[in-house]
Amino acid sequence: MKLTEIQTQPEVSKPSSALPEPVLFWIIVVISSCALLILRRPDAVFHAQFWAEDGNIWYAQAYNIGALRALRILYNGYLQILPRLAVIVALWVPLAHAPLVLNLIALMIEALPAWFLVSTRMRNAGPLWLRCVLAVLYLSVPNSIEIHATITDSQWHMAVLGCLILIAEVPQSRAGQAFDVLVLALCALTGPFCILLLPVGFIQAMAPWLARNSKDPQPIRPAGHWHWIQLSVLATGGLVQGAVLFTAGGGRAHTTLGASTANLCRIVAGQIILPLFQGRNRLDHMANNPARVTSLAELVTIVGALAFVYALWRGSVALRCFVLFALLVLAASLTFPVPAPASYQWEPLLVPGLALRYWYVPKLALMATLLWLVGRQHPVPIRVVAAILTCVMAFGMLKHWQYPALPDFHFAAYARQFDRLPSGASIQIPLNPGGPWFMTLVKKVD
Repeated sequence: MKLTEIQTQPEVSKPSSALPEPVLFWIIVVISSCALLILRRPDAVFHAQFWAEDGNIWYAQAYNIGALRALRILYNGYLQILPRLAVIVALWVPLAHAPLVLNLIALMIEALPAWFLVSTRMRNAGPLWLRCVLAVLYLSVPNSIEIHATITDSQWHMAVLGCLILIAEVPQSRAGQAFDVLVLALCALTGPFCILLLPVGFIQAMAPWLARNSKDPQPIRPAGHWHWIQLSVLATGGLVQGAVLFTAGGGRAHTTLGASTANLCRIVAGQIILPLFQGRNRLDHMANNPARVTSLAELVTIVGALAFVYALWRGSVALRCFVLFALLVLAASLTFPVPAPASYQWEPLLVPGLALRYWYVPKLALMATLLWLVGRQHPVPIRVVAAILTCVMAFGMLKHWQYPALPDFHFAAYARQFDRLPSGASIQIPLNPGGPWFMTLVKKVD
């Protein structure tokens, strides 16, 4: 069966003995996925600290002005409901344990797409073993420490889950429908992803019309199909985000991108493609002068672009939709990056290890495309090259699988100091990744 092949015929039921025991299967899935995520950076659980906006924005604002008032505050021009809801939970525990609560919530959100991939809702993506492979690849994306175990960047995992929901089979239960609406609503009210998911939702809503055989005697189902409900949730969220963005007058400074074809190729090759095989961006170390680096980047970018074009041409609707979403994410990231203290905004995007969240979804799409190219339906030369690259990718992922622990900023000591403060006194707590990041809390009456 092809990767992400859309099934047009009802799946034939297998004998119950051929299926994994549901309870045991899900116990194995949940425990193994959680273990993999925790082992990538154990300090996120066993020595938890706030990361950047986790403490500086979400926790500090919720503590100092109240969680409900903080829900309405925009960040980078958008509503950010997901991290603010997570902080409400963290406020119920002492400050010393708040980073652990946020990290655990972030890890659970990070695991959700892997769990969804192996569920029956994603049978249109291939057999169970293949979806398990995809789930492991998702949990092992290299060079993505920025979005691992942080509630700030959990929106990227929610966006992936939202895309999977749109391309999955329609839920058959009220619980499944409620799950879809909840996830898509959170995506819509957390950052701009609802806008980028709209084309995917529209394609899925129009799929019955586009794929219908003219000889099919069955009538076309009305627009009340579940995909239209999903699309309406995203559209409503988009209108809300647009309204608050318009009334707030934006939220980002006007900057100069400094875009060029050479820089685009260096970003795509160095930040997206090569780290899949080398574990990190080593583009500048692969040639002995800038001209050769640019030439190599152009060649790598062309190969990656051809893979995406081939997937968009020959892939299933599901694969095409995910690749389209990834390309929209990349385009938006390059067009509207968070302003950095630089004359040209693309300059920081070239630096290895920076803005890793922007390259996360394109990496996932490239990994899925590479695995799809190994399928038997493709010409032998393509399959051989894809198989070799997949093996190299697997080796690179294993070699660079574990992330280094974050620097110890002695958060527990600051938390104890905060507990001893009198009401009305304030404290500044340094945060990872260091530099200008710190959290200011004003002690309230107990």
